Amino acid sequence: MAHVITMPKFGLTMTEGTVTNWFKSVGDWVEQGEVLFEVQTDKITNEVQAAQSGVLRHIFVAADETAQVGGSLAILADLQEDISSFLEGEEASPQDVQPPSGFIRATPLARKLAREQGLDLADLTPSEEHGILLARDLSSAAIQKPKISPLAKKYAEENGIGWETIETQERILLPDVIAEQLRASGDRGSSGQDNGGVDERVTKPLTATRKVIAERMTQSWRDIPQVTLTREVDVTQLRKAFEVLAADAAEQGIRVSMTHFLILLVAQALKRHPVVNAWYQNQELTYHSHVHMGVAAAVPHGLLVPVIRQACRLSLVEIASALQELTAKAKEQRLDATEMQGGTFTISNLGMMQVDGFTPILNSPQTGILGIGRVTDKPVFIGDDLVNRSMITFSLTFDHRAMDGVDAAQFLQTLASFCEEPLRLLAGGRAR
Repeated sequence: MAHVITMPKFGLTMTEGTVTNWFKSVGDWVEQGEVLFEVQTDKITNEVQAAQSGVLRHIFVAADETAQVGGSLAILADLQEDISSFLEGEEASPQDVQPPSGFIRATPLARKLAREQGLDLADLTPSEEHGILLARDLSSAAIQKPKISPLAKKYAEENGIGWETIETQERILLPDVIAEQLRASGDRGSSGQDNGGVDERVTKPLTATRKVIAERMTQSWRDIPQVTLTREVDVTQLRKAFEVLAADAAEQGIRVSMTHFLILLVAQALKRHPVVNAWYQNQELTYHSHVHMGVAAAVPHGLLVPVIRQACRLSLVEIASALQELTAKAKEQRLDATEMQGGTFTISNLGMMQVDGFTPILNSPQTGILGIGRVTDKPVFIGDDLVNRSMITFSLTFDHRAMDGVDAAQFLQTLASFCEEPLRLLAGGRAR
């Protein structure tokens, strides 16, 4: 019986999604439970499995096209089944009814392995007389050709990047392809070629990710009275404590950074200032007993904010492990929707980009977001003495509907005291 595949809804706020990739072509046989296509929505990518078995008879929404939730995407049916009633307003073609001449017979496991290894079924030869590709037929091909993730392969093909020669010990991922693209563009830029002074312009539509970012940033800036306070803080003792704790973590096989340490301190400061760890919605404030820390992470096509759950109850090593896992999934666009929802506060660190200070925009409905700048060494007067100290700039943007400037300043004061006396806090005492 024919089955119309529709755009699924992955979150409460989702209204539309973009099909980023079809893993099957019209005429292919699809097994129930087999990954059929990818959908990008709300800044994440989800793989969608077939709800039933059948032949992919028609595709309504091609790759890189967008559809509303519940909209028709494709039709699964028996090869000889009449699907004309589902094609009203669609121009039917021969391939809607008959499979293409190049149809490749392969087991579901073989197709899955080929997709994971970045292999084209058309390049493989069945080892059995019946002509069906089996999983073992991929073993020799995998040795000759490097493995590549589906997302990385799609990006490489769209941008004309030769990924077959990329050297990596494991599977080629999206960051590897982008690095190869930058290397190749650098080689072309140094070749001395001149375009004759012609002003070349290229206009491209926003990606689904960029659209979501644009809509949310515009809405936040338009609807929320935002104020940013900046404060320079002495982190000399924090750096010393970090060196000690980083060495301890390294013995456990965990690499910690200053960002991890600051997440820990910010989470503890938020416990003492509930109004900064709150949501403002419909003229109501929702206070949270736990700190769910959103951490802005740059990815190839935009910005994602994965959430560390109950950050106020985690150790430095646990925070580092959680963020490393979330960041890796974000760069591969493998974050689940639940891993980006429910944040009560957000931090954005641009210090590694040599930025001193900036004005972060609120991630609604959160009432606060902290921008973190770079650590610099500079001479500072302490009493009558001029000494060299390590300083950092914090930029706290807050919702003026939820709190006043003094509330935000008191939070920064608490955070500054934690940074200046971190060992006292970690030992269970009270910072001044």
